[in-house]
This record gives sequence, C-alpha cells and structure tokens, in this order.
Amino acid sequence: MQAIHINSAPTGEIPYSPTNPAPSTALTIDKTPIPKPISPTDLLIKIKATTIIRDMLTWPEYYHREYTIPGHDFSGTVAAVFEGDSGTPHNFKIGDEVFGMANANRGSTWAEYAIVSLDEVAHKPRALGWEGAAALPLSAQTAYEALFEHAGIASPVHASGDGDAKQTDASSKRVLITGASGGVGIYLVQLAASAGVHVVAASSSNVRNGEFLHKLGADEVVEYGDIERENGVFDVIIDCVGGEVLSKCWGFIKEDGVLISVDSASFDFVAEHKRRGLSVGKEIVKALFFIVEGSREVLSALSALADSGDLRSFVAAAFPIESVREAYDFANGRFYGRGKVVLTIGI
Repeated sequence: MQAIHINSAPTGEIPYSPTNPAPSTALTIDKTPIPKPISPTDLLIKIKATTIIRDMLTWPEYYHREYTIPGHDFSGTVAAVFEGDSGTPHNFKIGDEVFGMANANRGSTWAEYAIVSLDEVAHKPRALGWEGAAALPLSAQTAYEALFEHAGIASPVHASGDGDAKQTDASSKRVLITGASGGVGIYLVQLAASAGVHVVAASSSNVRNGEFLHKLGADEVVEYGDIERENGVFDVIIDCVGGEVLSKCWGFIKEDGVLISVDSASFDFVAEHKRRGLSVGKEIVKALFFIVEGSREVLSALSALADSGDLRSFVAAAFPIESVREAYDFANGRFYGRGKVVLTIGI
C-alpha cells in the first residue's frame, strides 16, 4: 500500500523532535505492507480521506519511533476484521462506510489502509461525503466532550422523553464560545445551538464572521471588546483562543459556572491564573483544560446529528495524497477557508 512517512533528519543534522520539527520536505510516499487485524478489537480500514492539522509535525508522538505514518481523522470502508473467534460483538462488516479518529499514540491514517480499534470508529453519516466525514472526528468530538461531558449540558442526541423540560432548562443557560469561527468553535456553536442553550459566539470580526456564525445557530455574535460589559453572566464558557481572551473570561463567568479551554497552549491555565490572582472570588468555578478522548458513542452521536441536519461539516481544501507536502504547507499558512484541510486517497 501507499503510505506517507516522516523521514529522519539527514545524517549529521539535529534529529527531528517537537522543538526541531520535521519540515514538509521530510514527508515521503512509500510502499509498505498492508497491516492486518491482530486483535478482536481491530478493524482494517481502507482510507478514503484523512486530515491535516496545523503544526502536526510538532506533536511528540511522531518522534517516539522512526519512520512514522502520521494521521488521525479518517473516513473509509471496513476492509477486514479479526479472523479469530473474538467473542467480541460488534456491528461492523466488510464494506461498511465508517469514520473516526485513531488514537493519538498510534495514528497512521495517512495511508491507503490503517488499523483502528472498535472504539475509534462509527458508521459514516449518510449525509456527508468522504471528505466531510473525515473533517468531523477530532474537532467535533472535542466540541461534544467539552459541552456535554465536561460542561454538563444535556446532549440533544441522548435526551430522555422529557424533552420539553430539558429544553426549558437549557434555554436559560448562557454559553460563551471564544474563537467561535475556528476549527473547533464552528462545531461548538452548532452543538450548543442543537442543545437549546443561548449561544453567544465571539470572534475577532463581526464583519467577517457574523452572518456565518448566526447561520450556525448563534443567538448573539460579538467581538471580544463587546464582552467586557458582560460581567458574571455566563453559565458556561468554552475557550478556543487562550491568552488574554482566556484571562478575561474569569470576569465573564458566573461564580458557579464552568470555564473550559481547548487551546493547546493553555494546558496549565488553571494553576497559572490562580497564581496571578485572576480566579479570586471564583473559587467554585469548575475550570479545566482537557484533551479529547474520543469514543464510538460520541462518533455515533455526531453521525446522527449530521444526518438530522443539526451538524454541518466544513472542508477548507482537499488535496490528493500525492500532494501531501503542498497540503501540509497550505494547512500551516494563512488561508481563509473554513474547516479542515483534507487528504484524499483513491477518491
């Protein structure tokens, strides 16, 4: 099969690492054997599309071993299942159209085939093509976990029969999303709107993003300077920006609210902000940074929301696998499309 590998640094040069990341020229397409399921929980996926994320080549997991195949998001078809007597029931069969996200420590979806586990895959939304389905898992699962697992908002997919009561309760909650027009923010806005909460979407420019965010379901669209007067009014804040914007969120959150950041540079914001005295008076606020875990249950919920029309997927650009270097440089440049940069394989 064809697969993209990260070559080692040339002899005599500093080895590639997160602090000395491989350049796009280190990405090469080679022939490598097709992997086989070796566990009852393994599925072999024939990849149709996968994604490129900005600064992926700075991720430490790509330097734990030589000749790594990158990639996590995927869409494709089930090519093989474990041949032994697994005793592990699942509802996948060869030929099924699926999507998902391979574990961060394994990856390997920048290839014609990849092994994934049963908990990393779900049936592909019927409403989405290969590219749109591949664009969902990492960003949309991050948004889903932030809102429905960490912030405690009731998921619209798993709501019980007392829908009217939950809707009334949800509509009284005010949720602020910073970086609302970004890669995770666009899914936060849609998912929060589908849950019935009052969504305030913040971005750097209403002129550029206002109409778009309203169409995604935002009740209010504001620029960062407009939030300054919103002292202590938000039940939940999901931050995708970090920095000074996140620092100011302590003034906007209610005393018993939830403040979450998914900005990777803000992994230690709770301790740092406590040292700076930013959280004084907000000691019972539930504040946290988290890294997405992903699961088949969440993927299935996203698939249902996409098929019901409550969740749109966004692809900024698509490149064939042969153009991986150009695609990676594009993803790391300044582009104005919305959504993910996608690699297509055999489409």
